[in-house]
Amino acid sequence: MPPLVPPESAGGARGRVRVNAGDYELVRFSESRRATMDTGRLGRDRHYMFALLEVDVTRARRELRQLRRSGLAISFTAWMVKVIGDAVAADPMVHASAYGRNQLVLFRDVDIAVPVEREVSEGTAPLPLLITATNRKSMQEIDREIQAGVHRNVADERDFILSPHAFSRWVLRLYYRLPQALRVLALRGLVADPFRARRHSGTVTVTTVNAIGSAAAWILPTRSWHNLFFALGTITRKPWVVDNRVEVREILNLTAGFNHDVVDGAPARRFMQQLVRRVEGGVRAD
Repeated sequence: MPPLVPPESAGGARGRVRVNAGDYELVRFSESRRATMDTGRLGRDRHYMFALLEVDVTRARRELRQLRRSGLAISFTAWMVKVIGDAVAADPMVHASAYGRNQLVLFRDVDIAVPVEREVSEGTAPLPLLITATNRKSMQEIDREIQAGVHRNVADERDFILSPHAFSRWVLRLYYRLPQALRVLALRGLVADPFRARRHSGTVTVTTVNAIGSAAAWILPTRSWHNLFFALGTITRKPWVVDNRVEVREILNLTAGFNHDVVDGAPARRFMQQLVRRVEGGVRAD
C-alpha cells in the first residue's frame, strides 16, 4: 500500500494554510475498521426500537465470585451470553429474520456474535467472534470459546473474523480493496439470505464495555445488521428497593435493540421482562 502523504496546504489556492510536520500524525484506517463502517452503512435502512434498562446483577455477580473461588472461573460476559441465548430460544420471534416477500424465519438455535477487541497491524479493533447454539451450550463452554477468541493469533485478513465459517484470504483481501459502495453491496447480498447471514454472523449481537465504577452509562449502538442486539454498559452500586427495603446493589445498565420491521413493541416488552427475571434470578451452574 502507498505511504501516507501529508497535505502540503489546505483551503485551496487562496488562503493556504502552512502545515508543520510536527503538528499532527497520520494514522491509516485498519481494514477491520472499514468492515465496521460498512456494517453501519448496511444497517441504515432498519427501524430499531431501543430499551434502556437497569438490572440488578448483585446476586449473579456474587454467585460468579463463589464459582471462581471454587475453581470454576466464568466471566460475567459469558454468563450473560448464556442467559440471553436461553431467553431468545424461549421466544424466537425476537431474532426472526425476513425471508422472501412475506415470510419470517424463526431459528431454533441462537447464534450470538460477540465483538472481541484484539491487536491488529494498525492498532486495536473489535473482531467478531461467533458463538453458535448458545442455548445448547453451558456457560463454561461459552467462556472457553470467548477466551480462545481473546487469545487467538491475528496475522492477517483471514483472522479478522474469529469464527469457524470465515471467508478465504483472497476473498477478504479483494473485499477490503473494493470501494465502500461495492463492499456494502456485497454485504447486502450476504445478509439478503437469512440462512447464509446466520452461518457467517449469527442472529444476535452482544457487546460490552466491561466497566465497573461510579459513572452510570449505557451503550447505544445505532447500526447493526442483526435484528436483535444487546449492549452491556457499566455496572454501578446504587440504592435499590429489595423486599420493601432499600439496599445498595450492583446495577447493570443494559441496552436492547429490536428491529421494528419484524418485532412489535408489546412482544419486545414481554421478552425483556422475561430476560430481566432470568438475569436477576442469578447463576445456574450447568
